[in-house]
Amino acid sequence: MKLLLDAGNTRVKWRLLDAAGQRCAEGAAAHEDLSALAADCARWAPEQALGCTVASEALGSRIAACLPPGVAMAWQWPQAQCAGVTCQYDTQRLGADRWMALLGAWGRAPGAKVVAAAGTALTVDALSADGVFLGGTIAPGLQLMRDSLAQGTARLGRPDGEYQDFPHTTADAIYSGCLNAMLAPIMLCVQRMQALGPAPTVYLTGGDANLVARHLPLDCQIVDNLALDGLARITRP
Repeated sequence: MKLLLDAGNTRVKWRLLDAAGQRCAEGAAAHEDLSALAADCARWAPEQALGCTVASEALGSRIAACLPPGVAMAWQWPQAQCAGVTCQYDTQRLGADRWMALLGAWGRAPGAKVVAAAGTALTVDALSADGVFLGGTIAPGLQLMRDSLAQGTARLGRPDGEYQDFPHTTADAIYSGCLNAMLAPIMLCVQRMQALGPAPTVYLTGGDANLVARHLPLDCQIVDNLALDGLARITRP
């Protein structure tokens, strides 16, 4: 039994695979309460644990405490080349979750890809048709953008709004503007990839993936836990 784990900025996601690589269980939890992870580890008793993290060392220690006795987490980090993907990005500064999501996307189908992870931050990464990670961008996620407006202005606050093409209220204007600021990097990355060759497949992952997909004027595929798919790829013989 193998445990695959992605420790993000606000949540921990995990998946348990049997000896044949079949999914036995999957879960997610906020950093504050890892009891569900501990319960899954106690129930399934994984003999191997692989993970990627952008979280603190303190959280890593709490994750380690959830594992069965004698099992240590093998944290995976970006490499110059792995599982058919070549990295042109600075591997020392590349988030491990972004790298694993790219490996997961590469294993799904041939062709160029844009991988957008919409969570605490928004990352948009370009993967060429021959498996080269060309680079990508990082921007605040929806909640961070709304928080920054509330904290950096005197009167805007953080009202609850709805998405509108042409907002008529400040609440809707803030919400729509922040969401548009998430759509634009994805659309621009696709446009730049199209200038290099055939249109890329767009994969969306992360907590706000469904929200982004509803308003993105492009065909896209939502893939839950794409980073875990990448971890699964590197565990295969």
